[in-house]
Formats: sequence, C-alpha cells, structure tokens
Amino acid sequence: MNAGWILEGLDGAGSLTLDRKLLLVGSGPGCDLRVQGMAGSEAQLLVLPDKVVVEAQSKGVQVGGKPVKPGFPAELGEGESLTFSDGKAWSLRRIRAKGGSLEPVLLSVELLLEAPDPATALPRLLEFAAAHLVADEGVVLSGEEFQTAASSWPEGREVGFSRSAVRAAVERRGAVLWAESGEGDAPLSGPSLLESRIRSILCAPLRLSDEPEPVGILYLHRTGSGSAFQEDDRRAFQRLVETLARVLAAARRHKDDVSSLEAMRASEKGDGLLAFSPAMQSVVAQARKFSAATVPVLILGETGTGKEKLAHLVHRSSRRTGPFVAVNCAAIPANLMESELFGHEKGAFTGAATERDGLFEAARGGTLFLDEIGELAPHLQAALLRTLQEKTIRRVGSSTERPVDVRIVAATHRDLEGMVQGGSFRQDLLFRLNVATVRIPPLRERHEDILPLARVFAHKAAAEFGIGFVGLSRAAEKSLLRHGWPGNVRELENCLQRSLLEAQGTRIQPEHLGLKEGAPPLGTLAEIRENAERRAVESALARAEGNLTQAAAILGIDRKVLRDLLKRLGLYDGNED
Repeated sequence: MNAGWILEGLDGAGSLTLDRKLLLVGSGPGCDLRVQGMAGSEAQLLVLPDKVVVEAQSKGVQVGGKPVKPGFPAELGEGESLTFSDGKAWSLRRIRAKGGSLEPVLLSVELLLEAPDPATALPRLLEFAAAHLVADEGVVLSGEEFQTAASSWPEGREVGFSRSAVRAAVERRGAVLWAESGEGDAPLSGPSLLESRIRSILCAPLRLSDEPEPVGILYLHRTGSGSAFQEDDRRAFQRLVETLARVLAAARRHKDDVSSLEAMRASEKGDGLLAFSPAMQSVVAQARKFSAATVPVLILGETGTGKEKLAHLVHRSSRRTGPFVAVNCAAIPANLMESELFGHEKGAFTGAATERDGLFEAARGGTLFLDEIGELAPHLQAALLRTLQEKTIRRVGSSTERPVDVRIVAATHRDLEGMVQGGSFRQDLLFRLNVATVRIPPLRERHEDILPLARVFAHKAAAEFGIGFVGLSRAAEKSLLRHGWPGNVRELENCLQRSLLEAQGTRIQPEHLGLKEGAPPLGTLAEIRENAERRAVESALARAEGNLTQAAAILGIDRKVLRDLLKRLGLYDGNED
C-alpha cells in the first residue's frame, strides 16, 4: 500500500485503520470494522489513494456535516469529518507514506538531535513509531522491570499494557509480536487481554551499545477496531527501534562532545576554575569584582574546592604585573616560616650562609597567596598584621624596614571566627584579611558542575595517559551525581583518572568509578565505633593529603589527640608531617 488512511475519533474514541480497498463498517458480525453502538451495517467504504468514497447502509451517516443517502455515494477528503448514526464524528487522516519517502527518516533524526536525552526523546519516538506503524495506542515504559508508564500515546490517555509481553521483549532482547490470530511469537491469552479489546501487540527494548540495560521499552498495540499487526510490521518495528537507538546514541555522543568542549573552554577562560552552576558563577563574578582593588581577599572553602585556582583568577584579573607566589602555611614548620615569608640576613641563624629574599620580596608587584592561613603560628600572625598595616617587612636578623608592594590573598578551610573566640587566631588580623571574602561552596552543593568537571578531568587524563576517552555512561553519570564528594573537586579528579585507566578506552561505567556505598556497620558497639573512627580518620587524611595538622582540623580535634588515635587504630607510621 503506497498510502494509507485512518479515521480518527474526534472525541478521543481512538482510530479506525482503513487497510483494505473495500470495508464494511458497523457492529454486525460480518463487518470488517466492528464498532459497538453503531448500526449492524453502517456504511461501506471504498478506499482510494486520494480519497475515500462513503456509501451509507443506514440513516444518519454524514460527510462534512451533510447527510449521505443510501445508494448515493459521497466523497470524503483528507481532514473532512465522517459522522455515523451513533452521532460520533471521525476525521480522515493520511498515514504511512512509503515508496522511498525520506520523511519518516528525517523526522526521526530531527527528534533525536533535538532531544538526545532518552527521558526527553522516548515520548517523541513513541509518537513517531505509533503513527508510522498505525497503532491505536502506545506507551513508553521505564522503572524497575519496565513496569512503569513514563509516557503514553495519544498524549494524556491512560494506556493499559501487557506486562507479559514486556517481559518477553526484555528476555528476547528484541521486538516481540503477539496477535489474536496466533501469528508472531504468541497468541493473545488471559482474561485481562481479551477484555481489553487488544488484537495485537508490538513491544521492543531500546538498547544503546554503551549501556548494559535498555533505556526504555516502546510498546504499541492495535485494538479491535483495526487490523492486527503482521510479521512484516514486527520486522519494520525492530529495524525502526534499532535505527532510532543508533541515531540516539550518535546524538548523545555529539551532545557529550559539545559539553566536553564547552567545559574545556570554560576551564581555560576561568584559569581552570569551572563555573557552570549559579553558585560558582556567582563566586567567579565576585572574585573578578574584588580583583580590581588592592585590598586583601580571603577565600573560604573546604579542602579540595579549588581555593588556589580562585586565587589565580583574582591575580590574573587584577592589574598587577608581578608574579603569583603561593605558600601553604601548614606545610612549613613555624621556626622556618618567618624566614620563608620575610627573608633573612647573612648569619641571622645557624646555616644562614648568605642573605635571602623572602616570599614577600619574591612576589613584589604581584600576589602572595597564603594557603591555610589558619595554621599560621601566633607570632607570625603578629608579623603579618604589621606588614599589612605598614606595608613593610623586616628580614630575620635585620633592623631595617623594607617597603613591599604585594597583594595578599589568603585561604582556609577552618572557621577563623571560631578560632578567634578560642584564642588561636588574632581578631585584628582577621579584620585586616576579611575585607573582601569569597566562599567556595563544596561540590555536593553545586551538582551542575560535577559532570562538566568530570569530562574536563577525563579529557586531561586521556591526553596524559594516552588513552581514548569515549564518554560517561548514563549510569556512571548518575553515580557521580549521587556521590557526596567529601574530598570535593580533588576527589573527583582522582576518581576520573582511576576510572579512565579501568575503562581502557571504553565508555566509563559505574564499576569503573569505584564509588561503592558503604555497608551498614555490624558487630558490637565498640567495633562499630572503631570502624566509624577508622573511616573518619582515613577520609580526613585523604582530604588533607596526609598532613596531620590539617586532618586534625577537619576532624575538629587536637593534633596530639589525632596522633594517639592513629596509634590506637594501628595507622600511625611514626612519620611527622
């Protein structure tokens, strides 16, 4: 059949498929199209390529609102209405143009390119498949064992479906055909199917090559008012689903590539600081605004959130021409930190064979980044406060004041106001540093950044390791979004590096990420407490990269308490950081 027609109910009564040249419509047993509520023999339809000729067999038949007398045929054109004696109106609609037409193929490609995400694309594909295969109703199924209707066609209608047919399609991993006549894989059986007036079913899983499970199920059926699906319909449905799956996968890969490219460009523009989420965009905007001034900037945020990258952004966005110099205040012992910051004269202490510039002088005309400012010893806090006030430094072993032109950017993961109250941080220094404050939210509070960051890290690792990055599976993306990321961006980067090595050139799956949920603790109360302490300590050490002082701060305990805890848990190796 080069062209086909259906009569579509104007009151939502479904559709009648005109799949033969001559059809008798009515409620009688000899009718080709049996519709309850009509006369036994209502009308005879002559189906032609460009129109349908209606010959009334009883009174009350109308074409375009005009009565059709028995024995006087009337022509029914596309879009015109046909009303039977029961008062229900139907509209003639053309369907399924074949004969080499590219329209269906182009339409399917457009659908998938516009909506490469399965959740958005599947309802539109259902509508396309239902119209192309002349189904009366259809449904997209998702959820556990694909027993939940995610979308239906016609839209908004509650459509029943055969759970047995769905299970058969999943087990077969391809399209199944169930028909009342027994043609196909199985005959329709069971009281629920027989009462539903369903005459035939087509059902197939939509599988993507990089996903272990189907992304959904496409389900179609024809009711008693139309002819049953045939074997050639099943073959066409299978090919259609396979083709749509390939196009969907290609569209998804294209979208992933575009997203990765955008993420890389955003990373480059932001000096490696990615800001897709509104929260991070606000942080970047605030940092750029503060960069124009010469006042100190204080960056607050958990370990691994990217505080140093934001400090780089402040420096590069400023008008300062000098270098960016960074120092971790927790990484250098207090007895060496003064010389590191302010420099020393020859002979100032044992081993000072020559004079040496400090970091303040090294950063002349630029920015000095003091990371983990909360770890600075009290006497150094006083020296830093004096430098900020007087804009001069005094080298160790010297009585001469030296002017310095340095912009200070400080950062910490600690609660400085709480430290002030506890007496471990100077309040006047906090006032000096806290002129322009920026807080970086943890990764768990900005989900919009997780996937773009993951793609950037995967591409960088792929270039470093010489391994191709194919992409992230949808299941892997869900795992990344569900994870709490206590180590923030640093943990995410390490995770992507490891998973890329695990995947070895294939699409990254959840098992490659290694983000397993912890099992509920079992055992005695003492065992549960020890396991909890062990996990907390190991997590804090990982976040602090082995630094005991930082790990103790994360846990909110004293360094000595942490050392004793490590000894009790058998984790202490005797090395001090």
